Amino acid sequence: MNDISFEDAMELFKLPRKLGETADGLPVSASVGRFGPYIRYGDKFVSMKEDDPYTVELPRALELVEAKKIADAERIILDFEDEGIQVLKGRYGPYITNKEKNARVPKDREPNTLTLEECKELLEAAPLRGRRGKKKKVTKKKAAEKKTATKKKAKKKARKKAKKKTKKKAAKKKVTKKSSEADDS
Repeated sequence: MNDISFEDAMELFKLPRKLGETADGLPVSASVGRFGPYIRYGDKFVSMKEDDPYTVELPRALELVEAKKIADAERIILDFEDEGIQVLKGRYGPYITNKEKNARVPKDREPNTLTLEECKELLEAAPLRGRRGKKKKVTKKKAAEKKTATKKKAKKKARKKAKKKTKKKAAKKKVTKKSSEADDS
């Protein structure tokens, strides 16, 4: 904190930098985020690998935006718009999606030769998309079941303890009876 000068601190406040607009009229800005420097155009983001967000200019930013648009367009293998089903290139290979479920394309099939019916079959067999680290909400019924189960366990433990106590008392009484009989003789 003491190592930074006023000028350096003011330099940090320059982000996000407004660079201008795209040909479509979307605002373009540069900033640094959680995963590094990026360009924002409209509501989409483009990661900057080599460029500096403090010095990047609008022409370079537009180049990166165009490269991102081309990469996104190449990602789509097949598109069944009327059904809302797409076959896409993914990080782990081609897959089918309908925005609710994702299904892997079988290895023995070529993704661009899939028909709409085959895609529907694969999606029906696929599990729902994951929640990615979010905790599941516990329903009231499940919570009530858990409570009753823990109450039952507690009652069982209490009964066992009571049985042990009575056994100990009975054993003590026997010992004291025997010792008193021995003292009498």
